[in-house]
Amino acid sequence: MRLKNSLTFWFVFSAVFSANGQTILKERLEQHVYTLAADSLQGRKAGTKYAQMAANYIVKQFEAIGIKPYFDSTFLQTFQWHENTMTSQNVVGIIQGNDSVLKNDFIVVGAHFDHLGVKGGHIYNGADDNASGVAVLIELARKLKENQSNLKRSIILIAFDAEEVGLHGSNYFLNHFEHPTERIELMISVDMVGWYATSGELNYMGSHTIKNGKKIILDPLLVPEGLNVTVKKFERHPFRGTDTDPFAKKGIPTLATTTGVKSPYHKPEDEAHLIDFDGMVLITEHLKNLVASVAIHADYEASGRIAKKHKKQPLFMYGFSGSVGLSHHQYTAGALKGKKSISFGAGLVSQVNFGTFAIRPEVRYDRIRAKYPAGEITSDHLTVPLSLVVQYLQYGNGVDFFLGGYYAYRFDGKQGKESIDFENVFNREENGLTWGFGLYVRPFKIGFTSRFALTNFTKFANADHAHIRNRTNHFTVTFLF
Repeated sequence: MRLKNSLTFWFVFSAVFSANGQTILKERLEQHVYTLAADSLQGRKAGTKYAQMAANYIVKQFEAIGIKPYFDSTFLQTFQWHENTMTSQNVVGIIQGNDSVLKNDFIVVGAHFDHLGVKGGHIYNGADDNASGVAVLIELARKLKENQSNLKRSIILIAFDAEEVGLHGSNYFLNHFEHPTERIELMISVDMVGWYATSGELNYMGSHTIKNGKKIILDPLLVPEGLNVTVKKFERHPFRGTDTDPFAKKGIPTLATTTGVKSPYHKPEDEAHLIDFDGMVLITEHLKNLVASVAIHADYEASGRIAKKHKKQPLFMYGFSGSVGLSHHQYTAGALKGKKSISFGAGLVSQVNFGTFAIRPEVRYDRIRAKYPAGEITSDHLTVPLSLVVQYLQYGNGVDFFLGGYYAYRFDGKQGKESIDFENVFNREENGLTWGFGLYVRPFKIGFTSRFALTNFTKFANADHAHIRNRTNHFTVTFLF
């Protein structure tokens, strides 16, 4: 993008942005954070009157700035969650673009205003999480509104509710968006931006979702003096999500903007007096420049790339697995108990997904061992398990439980250094049951697998009329493609 000429007005504006102007901005940011993170709002828990009080405050700020309601006559978008027993409200405003064509395209900037409420007698005021983001959103709205005449694309400003309890506000907005979602050119989430002095950086996660995203975000003409801006290609944290999530899953370019979790994250100590308001001034300036650059340039493009954590679950999955654990021979009768020994295996895993359920065929090599006084018995197996999987995945991560059967063919075996007799004493083939569970931390799955044979290893019973059967319990790691 050629920013130097077409953004001249922004940099002239920035050049005359006086120390007095910075002081006023800082005072406004302080006012917003101290108001939203006050004890009187009792932690702004979604579904409570205190979250509604926070929403009302944001509405008043948008009205005072001159932001127009996104909806016909109201800023508030009411929705229900927790099986429709809880009610919350997003606050949604819009700054209309001025280009006859591009005004029908949108940049969404959002920040959630709910927090954790009161727990154990302690108020979780959430000054950094996320009164800081809402404060920046309000002042960003002010700056963009002041220069609306220069904007081509339209800008939607959203204070999301019910983020902490499951991203309900952002999901509801996008699922009820009245235009094709392809009209959203970019979504930026401003979440926890109040600890710049400690973190030393303002990070944008998702630069690779935008064509030339790193170059645009780090352009020296956009970065205020004194602000260290960094980028990451994609959001990667397996368990932490923000309001970018539903947008990214629709293929919309997203940037998650944050100074990190250096603050007392989800603790009562996250209070307004710890916030770095000087850093927030610089952050507001950079966001204003960045949003303006996207709103102005007709040649802005999405890259078509998306983070792995935001990709839809594929129909087919495959990978490599390795396992190590203990195995022993279980006697079918009598008082004898087999002694355990270390066994291991490796193989190929595939999976056909049908949402909550999946079918998982595998092909593995397994070395199974059991201790005996006459020497350890070792058998080498080609094993083919087939399992039914029940899984819960969110943000590409989660848990699964599986149950199935397996077939194994023993192609070699020894007791001590001597080869075992598959013609007269031991069976080559084995059938049994397998079960276990796993934890997905993409691209890995870590889990436990148990197998127990239903057929005998020995062809003839011993003096106690007992056969022996294999039993294994393994710790398993799978790398998924």
